[in-house]
Amino acid sequence: MNFPNLAKFFRAAAICAVVAIATAAEPSDTGSTPMLPKVGRLQAPGIDNLFRTTDRIYSGSQPGGDEAFASLRNLGVKTIISVDGTRPDVERAAKFQLRYVHIPLGYNGIPAETAARLVNAARTLEGPVFVHCHHGQHRGPAAVGVICQATAGWMPDQAAAWMKQAGTSPDYAGLYRANADFRMPTAEALTRVPDAFPSRAEVSGLVDAMVAIDHRWDHLKAVQKAGWRVPPGQPDLIPATEALLLREAYRELQRDAGAQAKGDTFLGLLRKAESNAKDLHALLGSRASTLDEAALRRADALSEAAGEACAGCHKKFRN
Repeated sequence: MNFPNLAKFFRAAAICAVVAIATAAEPSDTGSTPMLPKVGRLQAPGIDNLFRTTDRIYSGSQPGGDEAFASLRNLGVKTIISVDGTRPDVERAAKFQLRYVHIPLGYNGIPAETAARLVNAARTLEGPVFVHCHHGQHRGPAAVGVICQATAGWMPDQAAAWMKQAGTSPDYAGLYRANADFRMPTAEALTRVPDAFPSRAEVSGLVDAMVAIDHRWDHLKAVQKAGWRVPPGQPDLIPATEALLLREAYRELQRDAGAQAKGDTFLGLLRKAESNAKDLHALLGSRASTLDEAALRRADALSEAAGEACAGCHKKFRN
């Protein structure tokens, strides 16, 4: 046999074997559940909920302490993108030759401009890139879903499957909607994204946060008026979701430097309001649209208790 032809034969056989192995390793697609991209869960000191979603993109919780940043460096990460509202630990990251980029977003969705910034950052900054929120379960995975749709060919249903794997609650409908409705930003939209990515972004201050909580309360009052169901003519006001977003608003505010400067009394009121909103979310989420009279009274009581904490805060601290 001619040796060059023999070499071609073995090379072709090897390629077929690799293709067969790769095909066998693919998870089966049942038609009802989207095939999840090859996402690997990792373990690393100082980081929770750590995943490798692609060769370039990692997802997880806020890194805490030297061991966490050392873990990222050992993974080869070069850039950290925080979508959390708190100030990134830029100085500690720099000790480990890591760049921080701050693109904060809320629990109610990802605006198109923010999505374009995330995509541009993931495409142009030195990688691999680690994306995080606080716990690495909700906002971070949603941002990663958008990024991977833009850079790794994921489809919206694959992004949704990834978010479920990461632990993103289905009550965060806006985060899932951001991925379901995602469209790749146009070249023109990407050119409008500033080239400079700040390591610490300007975030809403204490007053703005309180205004946002008041706005969330307006939604919850409309839900309560409708018997703790979706109000007529306002299909986007899902009772459990509104209670959850109120809880998250209280929790986020406790981490704000301005809130912490007001002392333990102020933070105690926030914790009390958060606890009542948490219980309200659990009640509304578990009972859905079948609330009986006892559950309705319980929902009213929890809402009133959270409102009393707000009133106490306003009375003592508003001015």
